[in-house]
Amino acid sequence: MTIRRLAILAVFAVVATLAPSAASAQPAPQPAPQPDADPRTQAAAHVRQGQAFFQRGDFDRALAEYRTALELSAEPSLIFNIALCHDRANRPEDALREFQRYLELAPSGSVAEEARGDVARLTPIVEKIAADRDAERSREAAARRAEADRRAEADLTRAAAANRRTRLARSVIIGGAMVIGAGGVTHFIAHQHVDRVANDRDPAHYVDDRHTLVIERDVAYGAYVVGGAALAAGLVLALTARGAGDGAQLSASITPGGATLGVAWSR
Repeated sequence: MTIRRLAILAVFAVVATLAPSAASAQPAPQPAPQPDADPRTQAAAHVRQGQAFFQRGDFDRALAEYRTALELSAEPSLIFNIALCHDRANRPEDALREFQRYLELAPSGSVAEEARGDVARLTPIVEKIAADRDAERSREAAARRAEADRRAEADLTRAAAANRRTRLARSVIIGGAMVIGAGGVTHFIAHQHVDRVANDRDPAHYVDDRHTLVIERDVAYGAYVVGGAALAAGLVLALTARGAGDGAQLSASITPGGATLGVAWSR
């Protein structure tokens, strides 16, 4: 007869201890005991019920019956039965805990040696489960740290890019303002040439002054267009640098009939 078989027979020993009349009872589901029955009688009924479930492989329902019997009788052997249910249900951590609990309460009990064997068998299994769980947690923690580092690096990259866009926007705006200012100066000079051309009596001087006036006006208008485009581009860059216009687009063109400038935002 194997040790495991002896352990199973110990369940019937518990039944006999709790209620002698139950020792020869068949292991079949029993009606729930009456609430006013003797606690030990109730416990014996729950043990018989638990044994029936255990033999059918319904370990969770057997576990519930054994726990109820333990609450009624405080019989340590029932802890061993609870451990067996966890073991058969492939819950090694719970089984090891209950086997150890049984040995603490009944180190010289009828199935103490069987419990020690189960503890020796389950300890490396549980240790491996714990090690695997710790390794998985470490991997998850490492993955979270890596993700946090990646996000932090991405934030730094975006911040650096925003700073570069801000500096570029400032430079473009200043450059555009300077070009517009130069255009204004050129326009003022051209305006002065208008008076001179109007009062010029020398045809040769008139032609030269007239040609100079046309060039100065073209330069002034071109400066306005280029400077305005630069200002608009600088404003767009400034807005995108702050994240206020991520879809901003700028278009400018110079045609024989004038110049056009367009700025659009898309969300």
